[in-house]
Amino acid sequence: MKEFHDSIFQLIAEIEPNPIVRSQKLIAVFGVGKRSVLNRTKGHTVLRVDEIQKLMAAFNFSWIDLAKLNGEAYFDSSLYEYVRLSKENFFHEIPRYVRLYRDLMEEMLKMENPWIKIICSDVPMFHIMQYEHLTYFKLYMYYHHKFDKNISYEKFRERLKLLCLDLSFETMATAYASIKSVEIWDRKAFEELLLLIRECNDYGKFEEENSLKILMEEANLLARYLQKCVKSAQKGDREKVNFYEYGSILRDGFVVYGNGECPFKLSQKEFMLQSFVTSDAVLLADFNDSFATLKGRSNDLTKTSARSQNSFRKHFRWLFKVYKKCIFH
Repeated sequence: MKEFHDSIFQLIAEIEPNPIVRSQKLIAVFGVGKRSVLNRTKGHTVLRVDEIQKLMAAFNFSWIDLAKLNGEAYFDSSLYEYVRLSKENFFHEIPRYVRLYRDLMEEMLKMENPWIKIICSDVPMFHIMQYEHLTYFKLYMYYHHKFDKNISYEKFRERLKLLCLDLSFETMATAYASIKSVEIWDRKAFEELLLLIRECNDYGKFEEENSLKILMEEANLLARYLQKCVKSAQKGDREKVNFYEYGSILRDGFVVYGNGECPFKLSQKEFMLQSFVTSDAVLLADFNDSFATLKGRSNDLTKTSARSQNSFRKHFRWLFKVYKKCIFH
């Protein structure tokens, strides 16, 4: 992995030989300070795929340029499936984005012993997809924050509904419930969803009062569902789910997909959505190890005390009641 990092920054140094200009560009690309940039250039901090793509845009190089460097390809772009969403192409490309994950879930259902491991920096989309309006809202939040701060929730939902993606959402939710999973959560994960709903209400992003009511009703159903999952260690009446509670905030979410003893796919979050799927063996090993490390630092809610499990389980409903009171005061 270090060789790959060295190749990227060696190529960048050749493209931009002025160290001052190069440093300024890197700070702008990553949006971090000099020390954090240095950690990336030295390989101490692993580059995410979206960061690599930003570097490519800023310094004008490609995967092929990397492969040609020293006559070796340290990075095989064919191992990556990525749908780039922009303001111009969002409604054209979002069906392909959804299809990418739907096909992956359907592929896993055909496997002998499929499993999923998730670092839940917020409520996983797979859980949300069983609720139609929360799914629209999650995608709206991505589009609103990244591309268009003026569009209302209802106008976005109307455009999205024309694409007839509901069946794909339902298929993914059902498939996910049929695959065993291990999920590491923190106490902020569910609150983020409620906070976004509240902010949209506060800033007038809902044109219809009924939209807020429906979203809160579905958030309540989601809270009750998650409570039952924690208590029974099952996704409804389907497959097993083991919840782990991490004591601090999980800032970077990712998903490892596996079958039997082997992980075979990885997806990592960029902003508010899982941004890419990869089968790169090095990254799979790294992130699978990272998951194991975080799991080792977390409380297994199937083995912890009844008091701790009840506290975590009831936290979903408690948060919902707090936000409901704030929103409908």
